Amino acid sequence: MAENTRDIITGATILVFCGTVSLYFPVFGFLCFLLLPLPVIFYRVKLGSGASGAMVILALGFIWIIGSKNTVDVWLMLCMLGLGFALGDVLERNLSVEKTIAYPCGLVLAGGIAALFLLGNAAGSGPWDLTSAYVRKNLEMTAAAYKTMDMPERSIQLLTNSMDRVHYVVMRLMPAMAVAGLVFSAWANLLLARLALRAGGLRQPDFGHLNRWQAPDMLVWAVIACGLLMLIAGEPLSFIGINGLILLMLIYLFQGVAVVSFYFERKQVPLFLRILVYAFIAVQQIFALVVIGLGFFDTWADFRRLRAQGGGPGE
Repeated sequence: MAENTRDIITGATILVFCGTVSLYFPVFGFLCFLLLPLPVIFYRVKLGSGASGAMVILALGFIWIIGSKNTVDVWLMLCMLGLGFALGDVLERNLSVEKTIAYPCGLVLAGGIAALFLLGNAAGSGPWDLTSAYVRKNLEMTAAAYKTMDMPERSIQLLTNSMDRVHYVVMRLMPAMAVAGLVFSAWANLLLARLALRAGGLRQPDFGHLNRWQAPDMLVWAVIACGLLMLIAGEPLSFIGINGLILLMLIYLFQGVAVVSFYFERKQVPLFLRILVYAFIAVQQIFALVVIGLGFFDTWADFRRLRAQGGGPGE
């Protein structure tokens, strides 16, 4: 019992620290925000649902006190904590990696949308208006941060003058960005959780060789359809096309990373070099686009020769 109490306090402290950094440190805080599910997954597996649930509630209470003026931010953190709890729960069911990610993301997405409606009604506006106000507030905070960082006056003026245009583009891409961010966070936390569980001597999921994972071949037709909708159709079909294309690019990013990881393993590339390459993929858009293209064309080129070895999509 004493050990459980100590773990609950330790886990809650980690979550409160990450939540506080997410609220008040925009750059490093974004990384902490994405990794909020990781401690929850670890302690959900270690402590079970009851003790880990108490840990999450305790942490959320402190986060609410610290960030009571940032209702939407706290709501987003609740979604991430819920994602971690759901991932930890699903890990015990020995599902495929696709279902392990899809089920928690679907649950959190449905709950998040419902909460957004409630927050919008409480604020006297709809969920879209609430989201729009939140995006504009963050754009204004970004412009203010640029001023404190001694950015060139021309860059600040350019951002200020194009604020409405940037706001329009972000809102148009918001559905895909929200879903893609949730899925990416689930994927990243799941990979890190396997390492953490192994280091803690806890049971970890066996998904087989993830560097052999492939997206279903039929998704290629979805990419073509979304591209056509985006290029030749008017609203609202182009809206559907561009959001669908963003989500499909994320799937092919996963496949591209699997291809890269496959050859890293085959060529026995040193760990530090692997980390360096993955870091470049994470922070440099051009590298990410190359990896997305690698994953997309792997459908035809079969870079890993999986079909010749009897492998297939989803292995």
